[in-house]
Amino acid sequence: MALHLNLYHETSRLRQAKRRDPLKLSLFALAAVAAGLASYYAMQLNTMSNLSSELARKKAEFEAVEPQAKAARNREEELSSTIKLSDTLVRRIEDRFYWAPVLEQIVKVVPREVQITRFSGDVQGDTLKKCTLTLDGISAGADPRKVAEDLRTSIADEFAKNYKDVSSTFRSLEDGKETVKLNGQDQPTATFAINVQLSSGEIPEAAPAPRQPKK
Repeated sequence: MALHLNLYHETSRLRQAKRRDPLKLSLFALAAVAAGLASYYAMQLNTMSNLSSELARKKAEFEAVEPQAKAARNREEELSSTIKLSDTLVRRIEDRFYWAPVLEQIVKVVPREVQITRFSGDVQGDTLKKCTLTLDGISAGADPRKVAEDLRTSIADEFAKNYKDVSSTFRSLEDGKETVKLNGQDQPTATFAINVQLSSGEIPEAAPAPRQPKK
């Protein structure tokens, strides 16, 4: 039977110890990395938990104020409708056609030789108003037709000061069958009917055409 003696057992043990030292260092490094990762994940979990709590709190606050916000939106729509209606009424009042200045101008140009027997008027339009007037009457004088003609031109000139697109034309002009006393004398008469047209206000602005999408 063979006998083996190891006279270098101390040297061998030192060599084995040196071989185990890098392994221990590697294990320590891995443990440190694992601990760092664990700490990082713990911090991330804590952050996510805080964010989730904050999100839940914000949702609760939103759900609490949402009915108030909805009521505020409804109130805003009601106020907007009321304001639009008020603006429309104010605009209609401001843009309405006044008959008093028209009658005042007619009275200003009618001479004493003319008697108005009938007056009528009609207005159409919202922003731009077109007015049509009709005056029936009797003129008297040495030349009653000329008196009626002077009245027609005077009406056109007077209305042109305050209105646009003024026109004044005879619908009819005929000699009268009766005479009237004027300045103590009998004067012949003429019957007439004058049509007057005029415009007041502004032409409404056309709505902009919608843009065509580019191809």
